[in-house]
Amino acid sequence: MRKTLLILPLLFWSAGAAGLTDGETIDRIYQHVSQLEEKYPNIRIRRTMTVRELDPDSGKVRKTSVSEQDVLAHVGERPQIKILSCTVNGASAKPEACEPKERDRKPPLRIFGPTGHQHYRFELLPQQLGGDAPFYRLRVIPKQKTERHFEGVLEFTASDLSLHSSHGTIAAFPMAMKKMELELFFDDLDGRSVPSRTRMDMTLYLPLVLNSRVISESVTSESRIPAD
Repeated sequence: MRKTLLILPLLFWSAGAAGLTDGETIDRIYQHVSQLEEKYPNIRIRRTMTVRELDPDSGKVRKTSVSEQDVLAHVGERPQIKILSCTVNGASAKPEACEPKERDRKPPLRIFGPTGHQHYRFELLPQQLGGDAPFYRLRVIPKQKTERHFEGVLEFTASDLSLHSSHGTIAAFPMAMKKMELELFFDDLDGRSVPSRTRMDMTLYLPLVLNSRVISESVTSESRIPAD
């Protein structure tokens, strides 16, 4: 049975890859994601967020906060986050202690949808197998280097073009940020890709003021598409 499950997507991959140019494949992915974002612009999830602040040199953990969060995400906007519970270094704390910093920043520029091509170019990378299914790997190249531009690689399952994962960073770092790496993995919810787990690793440095590494990891426990 496992061999059958593996062969079917490979047959699809071979037939699809043989009949489409890279540009046509990119257009299919773009249209598919754009249509889903238009149909399902909102996603509500419940997640556990763990944030560790470390000494960037020794790796020693200075502080750990864990929060349960209710998140309403709307395409093209900053997510609305409600802290349901919060602990800092194992002790109960007020919700404010676990609130994300810099929540007033402008949202990232959309990769897909009506404005995506204004901000990004796309390149289809060589084929790659992952688990039981092949993937399309789409490199996202920002046309400008700003904090609002994403730069990295998106992986889509070849059989249904569902978003599997995202790996990258922002195209330009704000003051004090020296490194940022983003990793997101997705599950399917009625055809819409929703984040199942995420990881952000960043290093912050200002001489005599700030020197810290922050690793934020989230795991989704519930997800749904809310009614309009």
